[in-house]
Amino acid sequence: MNVTISPRALADAVSLTGYDEATAARHVIDAYHRAIRTSVTGYSVDCWLLTVRDGVIQRIRQHRVKIGDIYVSYHAIDRANERFRVPKDNAAEWLVDQFNRATFIAVTQDDKGNLGRTYATDGIIIGMDMREQVITTVFPARISSLTLYKRIKWLTRLELRKVELKIKIAKALRLPTNHIEEMSREFKRIAYSLPVHSKIAR
Repeated sequence: MNVTISPRALADAVSLTGYDEATAARHVIDAYHRAIRTSVTGYSVDCWLLTVRDGVIQRIRQHRVKIGDIYVSYHAIDRANERFRVPKDNAAEWLVDQFNRATFIAVTQDDKGNLGRTYATDGIIIGMDMREQVITTVFPARISSLTLYKRIKWLTRLELRKVELKIKIAKALRLPTNHIEEMSREFKRIAYSLPVHSKIAR
């Protein structure tokens, strides 16, 4: 599909890319052809969201930043600033650094039914998109939320039951269990180190 770009979107593109108008327009139209449709008029590509109506790109905005191979949403940047007092200019790098040190905990589901991956490190819980390497949110593990506590408690017990079943199967088949048992110990160590898990550890 051939598309054109509105004057407003072109101005946004020049501002975001730093290119002259002709180069920015080509860049945006190329991006549109690589974009994933997210709604009736919405498209997502790399760090941009495009609004397209009747073959015209009406609006362009940046909704995340890229650090290495990881994307960081503006929502996560705002939460890092709000909950951990990390300056917004440094928040994306800080979040990626925390993520690189984090351990995968479980796949979780939010109130809207969206699945995501949950990671934890040093009392920090990081939410990741299910399909892409995008940090979507961050919050302290010490948040006193009964709903959160119950959810993490349930997930922890579920994951530990899975590991115990794998160990039983491996032993029945006379397969080595060292790796599985080591993973189980590491999972327990990380999960129980979170303040929100303090009751589970007892």
